[in-house]
Amino acid sequence: MRGIRLGLILLGAALLAWGAYVMFDTVRATRIPGVALWIIAAIILHDAILAPIVFMLGTLISRAGHRFGGTVVVVIEGFVVVGSIMALIVVPAMIATNFRPDNPTVLPLNYGVNLAVFFVVLAVLAAGLAVWLYSRTKRTNERPDTRHS
Repeated sequence: MRGIRLGLILLGAALLAWGAYVMFDTVRATRIPGVALWIIAAIILHDAILAPIVFMLGTLISRAGHRFGGTVVVVIEGFVVVGSIMALIVVPAMIATNFRPDNPTVLPLNYGVNLAVFFVVLAVLAAGLAVWLYSRTKRTNERPDTRHS
């Protein structure tokens, strides 16, 4: 296990170094502070907002864990993470364009409306998958045990 962990750390460091090389090679020097600001903001957003929300959701749902299966908790947390990543991608674009799409090929229609629609669809999918998994688990647990007859 220690060797795998060391290998993953070295791989991560190599990919980070490669990314830094590509950035400094392809991005104008005047744009690097903006990139650095975006990276710092992403780290702050993750550590100060997203991680605590996912942790609180996991805690609240796990308190009801005897009623929900573990897969339901994973589905809900997974969809929160997907929504957070989408917000991290779209919100800077919304801010950069003053919340109006100047280039409809990037995100058609309105950025804010599309993000809201995405969150609604994501919530419906998460709820549907969670209900389906819960009912499937419940049916499996309610089946009579025929192995010992």
